[in-house]
Amino acid sequence: MDAFAVGATLVLLVHYVLHQEVHGGLEYNVKLLFSRNALIVNIVRTPYGRILKLDSISTQDDKLWSGVDVLIFNTWHWWVHTGRKQPWNFIQVGNETYKDMDRLVAYEKALNTWATWVDSNVDSNKTKVFFQGVSPDHSKQFR
Repeated sequence: MDAFAVGATLVLLVHYVLHQEVHGGLEYNVKLLFSRNALIVNIVRTPYGRILKLDSISTQDDKLWSGVDVLIFNTWHWWVHTGRKQPWNFIQVGNETYKDMDRLVAYEKALNTWATWVDSNVDSNKTKVFFQGVSPDHSKQFR
């Protein structure tokens, strides 16, 4: 199941549960938003190509994710794409730019950037954060 299907399934499930509760007499003040950012970190378009910035969260995502009641992140699958399916041309960490790098190293750097953002921007008393790194249906990539 791809990320869109997972998100759509989650939206339908939540909608069904809330619909049942509202018609049963309970109401919730819930805003549900599905945002797809498969790589978690920022991709910037430049005249030289698309740069995957491992130490940057896009300001658009930062604003979108702030203050949300539940954040669910699902990544990894997108990090193993190469060639035309790869959504970037270069990888940047700090001031260093690379044509490519070991995907596990890149993934770890991106996750550290994401975790730092979560620690700095998420109120754990208000927001619950869920993370899934490798979906079982993608595990064949590691055999």
